[in-house]
Amino acid sequence: MNKYNEVEIQTAKNLLKKGYKWLDKKYSGTLYAYKNNPGKAYAPDNTAKIICASYVPIFESINIEDAPTSLERIVHPQILDDDEKKYLSAVIKPFRGNVTNIIKGAFEPKQEFISIYYKNGEATFLPCFEARTMYKGMERHRRYTLEELGL
Repeated sequence: MNKYNEVEIQTAKNLLKKGYKWLDKKYSGTLYAYKNNPGKAYAPDNTAKIICASYVPIFESINIEDAPTSLERIVHPQILDDDEKKYLSAVIKPFRGNVTNIIKGAFEPKQEFISIYYKNGEATFLPCFEARTMYKGMERHRRYTLEELGL
Protein backbone atom coordinates (compact mmCIF):
# COMPACT_ATOMS: atom_id res chain seq x y z
CA MET A 1 0.00 0.00 0.00
CA ASN A 2 1.52 3.31 -1.05
CA LYS A 3 0.68 6.51 0.82
CA TYR A 4 1.72 8.60 -2.19
CA ASN A 5 -0.58 9.48 -5.09
CA GLU A 6 0.18 8.89 -8.78
CA VAL A 7 1.48 12.45 -9.35
CA GLU A 8 3.90 12.09 -6.43
CA ILE A 9 5.07 8.66 -7.58
CA GLN A 10 5.65 9.90 -11.13
CA THR A 11 7.50 12.98 -9.81
CA ALA A 12 9.71 10.69 -7.71
CA LYS A 13 10.42 8.47 -10.74
CA ASN A 14 11.41 11.50 -12.83
CA LEU A 15 13.71 12.79 -10.09
CA LEU A 16 15.35 9.35 -9.79
CA LYS A 17 16.00 9.36 -13.55
CA LYS A 18 17.81 12.69 -13.13
CA GLY A 19 20.04 11.29 -10.38
CA TYR A 20 18.23 12.65 -7.34
CA LYS A 21 17.71 10.20 -4.49
CA TRP A 22 16.31 12.19 -1.54
CA LEU A 23 13.44 14.57 -0.93
CA ASP A 24 13.32 16.96 2.02
CA LYS A 25 10.80 19.51 3.22
CA LYS A 26 11.87 22.61 5.16
CA TYR A 27 9.75 24.59 7.63
CA SER A 28 8.90 27.10 4.91
CA GLY A 29 7.17 24.24 3.07
CA THR A 30 9.79 24.30 0.32
CA LEU A 31 10.62 20.87 -1.10
CA TYR A 32 14.20 20.07 -2.09
CA ALA A 33 15.63 17.12 -4.00
CA TYR A 34 19.17 15.92 -3.28
CA LYS A 35 21.56 13.56 -5.04
CA ASN A 36 23.17 12.60 -1.71
CA ASN A 37 21.48 12.18 1.66
CA PRO A 38 21.65 15.61 3.34
CA GLY A 39 20.86 14.20 6.78
CA LYS A 40 19.16 16.68 9.07
CA ALA A 41 20.96 19.71 7.66
CA TYR A 42 19.19 22.95 8.52
CA ALA A 43 19.93 24.66 5.21
CA PRO A 44 20.03 23.07 1.76
CA ASP A 45 23.48 22.69 0.24
CA ASN A 46 24.56 23.65 -3.28
CA THR A 47 23.51 20.24 -4.68
CA ALA A 48 19.87 20.77 -3.71
CA LYS A 49 17.22 21.33 -6.35
CA ILE A 50 14.08 23.21 -5.39
CA ILE A 51 11.04 21.16 -6.35
CA CYS A 52 8.40 23.48 -4.98
CA ALA A 53 9.18 26.98 -3.66
CA SER A 54 5.78 27.70 -2.16
CA TYR A 55 3.02 25.61 -0.66
CA VAL A 56 1.51 23.23 -3.20
CA PRO A 57 -0.41 20.11 -2.11
CA ILE A 58 2.23 17.59 -3.18
CA PHE A 59 4.15 15.19 -0.93
CA GLU A 60 1.94 16.24 1.97
CA SER A 61 2.71 13.02 3.84
CA ILE A 62 6.38 14.00 4.15
CA ASN A 63 6.86 15.29 7.67
CA ILE A 64 9.10 18.33 8.13
CA GLU A 65 10.62 16.91 11.34
CA ASP A 66 11.58 13.61 9.69
CA ALA A 67 14.91 12.93 8.08
CA PRO A 68 14.91 13.24 4.29
CA THR A 69 12.69 10.76 2.43
CA SER A 70 14.18 8.27 -0.01
CA LEU A 71 12.70 8.68 -3.49
CA GLU A 72 13.24 4.95 -3.99
CA ARG A 73 10.88 4.25 -1.05
CA ILE A 74 8.25 6.49 -2.61
CA VAL A 75 8.42 4.57 -5.89
CA HIS A 76 8.83 1.12 -4.25
CA PRO A 77 7.25 1.28 -0.79
CA GLN A 78 7.81 -1.34 1.89
CA ILE A 79 4.81 -3.44 2.85
CA LEU A 80 6.10 -4.06 6.38
CA ASP A 81 7.65 -1.52 8.70
CA ASP A 82 11.03 -2.32 10.27
CA ASP A 83 9.56 -3.74 13.52
CA GLU A 84 7.08 -5.96 11.68
CA LYS A 85 9.82 -7.22 9.38
CA LYS A 86 12.14 -7.94 12.32
CA TYR A 87 9.42 -9.83 14.22
CA LEU A 88 8.26 -11.97 11.28
CA SER A 89 11.86 -12.74 10.31
CA ALA A 90 12.49 -14.07 13.80
CA VAL A 91 9.27 -16.12 13.83
CA ILE A 92 9.95 -17.84 10.50
CA LYS A 93 13.72 -18.22 10.91
CA PRO A 94 13.69 -21.95 11.87
CA PHE A 95 11.22 -22.77 9.06
CA ARG A 96 12.22 -20.20 6.43
CA GLY A 97 12.88 -22.76 3.70
CA ASN A 98 9.43 -24.28 4.14
CA VAL A 99 7.32 -21.08 4.20
CA THR A 100 5.22 -20.61 1.06
CA ASN A 101 3.30 -17.46 1.95
CA ILE A 102 2.02 -15.16 4.67
CA ILE A 103 -1.51 -13.76 4.90
CA LYS A 104 -3.20 -11.13 7.03
CA GLY A 105 -6.65 -12.44 7.90
CA ALA A 106 -9.61 -11.37 10.00
CA PHE A 107 -12.09 -13.16 12.27
CA GLU A 108 -14.31 -10.12 12.57
CA PRO A 109 -14.02 -6.46 11.56
CA LYS A 110 -12.21 -5.52 14.79
CA GLN A 111 -9.67 -8.38 14.95
CA GLU A 112 -6.91 -9.34 12.51
CA PHE A 113 -4.17 -11.97 12.59
CA ILE A 114 -1.18 -13.16 10.62
CA SER A 115 -1.04 -16.72 9.26
CA ILE A 116 2.10 -18.39 7.94
CA TYR A 117 1.66 -21.26 5.46
CA TYR A 118 4.16 -24.06 4.80
CA LYS A 119 4.92 -26.40 1.91
CA ASN A 120 3.36 -29.36 3.75
CA GLY A 121 -0.02 -27.55 3.92
CA GLU A 122 0.19 -26.71 7.62
CA ALA A 123 -0.12 -23.18 8.99
CA THR A 124 0.85 -21.16 12.03
CA PHE A 125 -1.55 -18.50 13.28
CA LEU A 126 -0.10 -15.63 15.26
CA PRO A 127 -2.11 -13.94 18.04
CA CYS A 128 -4.94 -11.57 17.05
CA PHE A 129 -4.48 -7.83 17.18
CA GLU A 130 -6.80 -4.85 16.86
CA ALA A 131 -7.68 -4.19 13.22
CA ARG A 132 -5.75 -1.49 11.38
CA THR A 133 -3.14 -1.15 14.14
CA MET A 134 -0.43 -3.47 12.77
CA TYR A 135 0.66 -4.75 9.36
CA LYS A 136 -1.13 -1.77 7.77
CA GLY A 137 0.74 -2.24 4.49
CA MET A 138 -0.70 -5.72 3.98
CA GLU A 139 -4.05 -6.24 2.31
CA ARG A 140 -6.42 -8.65 4.04
CA HIS A 141 -6.59 -12.17 2.59
CA ARG A 142 -3.83 -11.57 0.03
CA ARG A 143 -1.07 -14.19 -0.15
CA TYR A 144 2.38 -12.58 0.14
CA THR A 145 5.65 -14.31 -0.64
CA LEU A 146 8.64 -13.77 1.61
CA GLU A 147 10.26 -11.75 -1.18
CA GLU A 148 7.27 -9.40 -1.48
CA LEU A 149 7.45 -8.72 2.25
CA GLY A 150 11.19 -8.16 2.19
CA LEU A 151 11.87 -11.19 4.37
